[in-house]
Amino acid sequence: MGTTTFRAEDVYREELAKIGAEDGRVVCVEALPPRARHPFETAHPDRFFQLGSVEGAMVSMVEGLVTAGFRVFVCGLGPGTDSGAARSPLLTLAYLEAGASVVVPDTQACSAELLRTSRVRIAVPSGVQEIRAVVRGAARAVRPYHIRIGSGAPVDLTAHWTGAGDGDIPAVVWDLGEDLGLHEDAGVCMVSVGEDGTRLALAVRERSAEPAHAHLVYLDDSHLAAAAGELARRYDRFVVLGGHRGPGGVSQRLSRLMPGCAVQETSMSGELTADVDRVLSAVRRLRP
Repeated sequence: MGTTTFRAEDVYREELAKIGAEDGRVVCVEALPPRARHPFETAHPDRFFQLGSVEGAMVSMVEGLVTAGFRVFVCGLGPGTDSGAARSPLLTLAYLEAGASVVVPDTQACSAELLRTSRVRIAVPSGVQEIRAVVRGAARAVRPYHIRIGSGAPVDLTAHWTGAGDGDIPAVVWDLGEDLGLHEDAGVCMVSVGEDGTRLALAVRERSAEPAHAHLVYLDDSHLAAAAGELARRYDRFVVLGGHRGPGGVSQRLSRLMPGCAVQETSMSGELTADVDRVLSAVRRLRP
């Protein structure tokens, strides 16, 4: 695979195909029309279902597979917004309530209904290592996962932290590109979510050593509460990069969980240099 076409969603598809070879209970359901042959379909054609535009009528099929003991992944990654379980919050919730894990673009926000569904684990991995670990965790878990994956090249923190490999990812992944202790007096910490937020945070750290960098992968209530406790023990001012705005966004949820802390979020234009300047300006405003 050429570097120009390597995407985060490719990591998911290839990893799921590997897991399918290890566990015959894993089933892949694609909720968008086919673009190219799926690696899971190539390796395990009897456990691959391409639903295309008719997937709205297939929730009961997924529920039956889950009841029969299969570990079902419903995926709606890829271009187009016409239909697809990943594109419809109501269908997403229906598949999750049926017991399937759902993989969607990271542009989809968490609905209030999803956040109230306590048994669902919400993950927004960034980079190859995190995507693989999250997908493997979902294949092992009894509870369904709501996994949001970026559409571009994966952004890894593996050069900056000692990761969990194939194991569990901690509530907070600290960027250890430099000694964390150097940043504690500054009191300002970036919190990155998803591929775009992580890419921006790493670019900021290349320009300035002042703001610390904490990275979040799991955003369900239990994980975010644990993350908030760990963050607040180290810092009291935060700039959130990535995630979504509004009541279900990471910034507002962290603000509620850390009432004594200042939590700001920055918009991202997609122009990296301008976005880095915007983050550094926010950091300067938060200085004591």
